[in-house]
Amino acid sequence: LLTRAAAVIKYIIIAACVIGAGAMGYVGERFMRPTPSAPSGQAVTQELMFKMPLGKFTMQIMQSRKVLHLMFDMDVFVMGEVSFHEINGAVGRARLRDATVSAIAELAETDQSLAQPIAEETRKAELAAQIVRKLYVNFPAVRTARLNTFYSNISLRD
Repeated sequence: LLTRAAAVIKYIIIAACVIGAGAMGYVGERFMRPTPSAPSGQAVTQELMFKMPLGKFTMQIMQSRKVLHLMFDMDVFVMGEVSFHEINGAVGRARLRDATVSAIAELAETDQSLAQPIAEETRKAELAAQIVRKLYVNFPAVRTARLNTFYSNISLRD
């Protein structure tokens, strides 16, 4: 009788160990499962940034004895889908274009280098960064911009 009880207890212990190991494996699987690698910072930034082409601008800025003619094509990049959809409507896009024209006009009054043609990509990037800093005040979702084309010309006033 004692050996039979010992054998039953032995089987109960084995069954409890098997059930316990199965339960631990089921619960612990989520901690042991390999996770996919996180995307690089560049990929995350590109997923979160939305390109908004502002189009071509043509401006004449009157200065004391000359007129500065500017023509440029610009894209801005907006952070976040919700902000992009808020700005992307007709009213938001018009406000952003007006703010861009104002920012360029302010820069033209203070930065004499706008009168020279800009061919270098680094100079275009600097100018785009200056514009973004001015736009950021009213449009904090605008994070960066790209000048696709930029032409400037000076004519003398009579």
